[in-house]
Amino acid sequence: MAEARRIPIRLRSAVWVFPWRVMEFLGKEFLARCNTLVSILAILWATAGLSLRRSSWTSPVRTIFARQLLFTAVDAVPVALRFGAAGGVLVIAQAAMWSDSMGADAEGIVPLIWRAIIRELAPLLACLVVIGRSGIAISTELSLMYVHGEIEVLDAQGIDPMTCLVMPRILSMIISVFCLAIIVATSMLMTGYLIGWSMGTIRFSAGDFSSDVLRQFDAQDLLFFVPKTIVAGAFAGAICCIDGLSIRGSSTDVPRVAARSGIRALTAVFAVSAVLSILIYNRFLIFDIR
Repeated sequence: MAEARRIPIRLRSAVWVFPWRVMEFLGKEFLARCNTLVSILAILWATAGLSLRRSSWTSPVRTIFARQLLFTAVDAVPVALRFGAAGGVLVIAQAAMWSDSMGADAEGIVPLIWRAIIRELAPLLACLVVIGRSGIAISTELSLMYVHGEIEVLDAQGIDPMTCLVMPRILSMIISVFCLAIIVATSMLMTGYLIGWSMGTIRFSAGDFSSDVLRQFDAQDLLFFVPKTIVAGAFAGAICCIDGLSIRGSSTDVPRVAARSGIRALTAVFAVSAVLSILIYNRFLIFDIR
């Protein structure tokens, strides 16, 4: 009988404790995300300050930056072209067939295609290429250097790891995302037009298609394209560097850290893209933000 009386009391206490547990968990997660955001902004601020300082660009730093830019941007051009070609087929050819099936003019889809590519798809695909090829590699490289004590050796020799290791990699990712996004957008438009024209879904000439695309270009497109490439590349580079230098353990933890940095960088890219879209459009889904 005594045990039977205690059960309702335990249930009532659990009902009161559960909401507090949920609030505690949400509070910890919110503070952790805020701490991560502060760390990212701090390392980006330090990178901007160091990059503007002439004394930071010593001969070794310039060499590291050039090699990182070669690996991140130049070597990734074939991958960006393939991504753009596949995306162009999926976007332009399919949109042309949909408009044809609905009886709409194919020329009417050009503004929609242009804005979808230049404002959303090209920056995202470029970030995917850079993170998949270079972001995870950067995290892995820095993790191995930290585990093997190479960063401590640099620090003991009076070489700032932030200037020598982090700044060139973040800047190279920013420049690479911007340049590769242009390549992806161009590849999507050209390949999509060629496939659509060969399939008969696009019936106007390449000159008319190019002139229609150029007529759609305005200043608001730059307002989308430039921040989404630069800010997303900066966040992705900072996250990969932070995760690479925050490893605590042996070399067996390097793959786990590298995989986590890739997921975190991709999540940050989508979050940055969504936030910038809300700020520029001044609306969230169908709701105006006043």
